[in-house]
Amino acid sequence: MMTEPLFFKPVFKERIWGGTALAAFGYNIPSERTGECWAFAAHKNGQSVVQNGMYKGLTLCELWEQHRHLFGYLEGDRFPLLTKILDADQDLSVQVHPNDDYAKTRENGELGKTECWYIIDCEKDAEIIYGHYAKTKEELISMIELGEWDELLRRVKVKPGDFFYVP
Repeated sequence: MMTEPLFFKPVFKERIWGGTALAAFGYNIPSERTGECWAFAAHKNGQSVVQNGMYKGLTLCELWEQHRHLFGYLEGDRFPLLTKILDADQDLSVQVHPNDDYAKTRENGELGKTECWYIIDCEKDAEIIYGHYAKTKEELISMIELGEWDELLRRVKVKPGDFFYVP
């Protein structure tokens, strides 16, 4: 029986919009453009590694595959969660996230991308783009083609402690 918590070595991703704020969490970041800390990842593009205890050295993927009891015997062919801490030192691109069915057929077998965002810290007047105002697909296409970004994109002011769920 396991009686100690597991700690994982994160994976860092450099991004054009990244910065150095992740160092405030005690991380030894790889550059001045570190945009993502994959704190808990079993993804083909980055694997967290157990740093302590009897499972030391195993990736999260290996832990999921070989020791499913640690996860309450959850079913599934791959670990279903990726936890990131972002440093958005500059604006990120606007993204549209697919559901599982779309992603499996058009994104090389990937899972869809349901997200949640918890704002740990931010500048006073920070905001995110969360959704849009288009009422129909045709209106969305028209607003994009005309470059009507201010009318299309829903900007939301944020503060530390805010939470957003993006199904």
